[in-house]
Amino acid sequence: MEGHQRNLYLYDRFNARVAGVSRDQVATLEHWAKDLGLEFPIFSNPIGHLGIWFGALQAGYPMFNRTTVIIDKWGVIRYMQPGNPNYREILTVLKQLHEEEGRR
Repeated sequence: MEGHQRNLYLYDRFNARVAGVSRDQVATLEHWAKDLGLEFPIFSNPIGHLGIWFGALQAGYPMFNRTTVIIDKWGVIRYMQPGNPNYREILTVLKQLHEEEGRR
């Protein structure tokens, strides 16, 4: 999350927005966001529907894998990668989407 915070100005260049999703409760997320100085929204999803929808649930294990998802403005998933965020790859995808948008 801190990496996304550091890259917010770059994401902004591509008209991209960041949102986090966690199974933690709202109060926990508020504390966490304040402690880390996060300026983007983090949504509480305690039941985990979004994680199931994105396929981030590990088989036989009740926890989710950390997953980065890029959704275009039409709601189409354009990038999904489990594990720690690869910021170079994320910026490359955002640049491609931005260029595609410019050609429309």
